[in-house]
Amino acid sequence: MTNAYHDFRLFYNQNIHPELVHLEQRRRRLIRLLMLSVFLMVCVVAFQIYIDVFALTLLFLIPMAMWVSYLAFRIRVFFKEFKPRIIGLLLDFIDNDVNFHFDGYQAKGFISKKDFLQSRIFTTADDYTGEDLIKGQVRETPFELCELRVSEFSPARSKLDYVFRGIFLIGDYKRWDLHGGVLVLPDAYRKYLSRSERAFHLLGGRRVSDNLLPEFEAFFDTYATPDIRIQDVISTDLQHVILEFRQQFQKVNRQKEIYFSIIGDKIYLALTQDKDLLEPSLFASNTSFETVSEFYSDLRLLLEVVLDVDVMN
Repeated sequence: MTNAYHDFRLFYNQNIHPELVHLEQRRRRLIRLLMLSVFLMVCVVAFQIYIDVFALTLLFLIPMAMWVSYLAFRIRVFFKEFKPRIIGLLLDFIDNDVNFHFDGYQAKGFISKKDFLQSRIFTTADDYTGEDLIKGQVRETPFELCELRVSEFSPARSKLDYVFRGIFLIGDYKRWDLHGGVLVLPDAYRKYLSRSERAFHLLGGRRVSDNLLPEFEAFFDTYATPDIRIQDVISTDLQHVILEFRQQFQKVNRQKEIYFSIIGDKIYLALTQDKDLLEPSLFASNTSFETVSEFYSDLRLLLEVVLDVDVMN
């Protein structure tokens, strides 16, 4: 673990930090340009009020509107390019591991709503948006993941209720002999996932505890259909990986949870996020190792879970 952290820190210092510094310079230029523009516009408005000539006011509006459009364009380009550049570097680093390979990245792509609901983790997705689609392989297991924001219509209020916000992964580990399903839900969210539990019961799923660590049972509710042997799909090592990750964010009082299911020959993972990661700010510095490291750790965790399942199969 120490070596992995050291390797990532070295890569960050040599590759990611210089890119962040370059982007930070662009951000500061935008701020200076924005402040200068505001000052000049205030001067122009004051001059127009002073001379009080309507025709001249209309004449000034044209270049002012063009300049505002140009500024808005520059800001949009900055936000559009920031995250893909950093994610591309992170993928380059992870791709050096012999167990992982990436086939593509689409900043505006995301997993379909149909595939999201087939996980059986969630049952509704009235408002469904996503971004940052990443495709690749973990050993012999093809996968795709993305960031999703999912909400549903509230039955009691005229508003949308939160369903899921975070990273969602689908892996195809090609177990054609596996016909049932496993569903692992965080115990802390049980009251919000009662519909998921009932829907899985209709498929024959029941609560199980065989071959599960006591500490894993304390934090997660595990359900399986009768034709599934838990020890064949959820190893002790896998349980330890999930528990260790959970312990990490609990130490810093972060509201993050992981959901997990295997339906047929597909594995589904959902990792919640309690804040936006790698989303740039225009009015604050973006050169933060902690933010980049957290995104990397979350991504690495999901791939490690897929790796553990792939090794077992």
